[in-house]
Amino acid sequence: MLEFIDITTVSMALMIIGAIGVVLLKKPLDKVIMVSVLEAGLFLAIVSFKYLDVAFLTAVLDPLSIIVFLLALIKINNVRKSKLDDHSSLDKVNYIIENENSKGGK
Repeated sequence: MLEFIDITTVSMALMIIGAIGVVLLKKPLDKVIMVSVLEAGLFLAIVSFKYLDVAFLTAVLDPLSIIVFLLALIKINNVRKSKLDDHSSLDKVNYIIENENSKGGK
């Protein structure tokens, strides 16, 4: 049983779980957590193949990629909120114009 569980099997399992989680989960913060799980599996795979220089670079750049991902999520949420506000203000303007037209026509 323990021969099956080694670092490469664990790393592959983490990468598969992370990839499936990113695809299936709906909430953006849950996706960030799954990307972190995927990156942990990738880091373990790199270490298991003894590419320690690449592992060092991965360890340095992974937190930066998560920060960029979070900034992108914040920007997307701001754009979505502004578009919703624009559409709701247009609905108010259309409602006011329709009421003025109906009053003036009588």
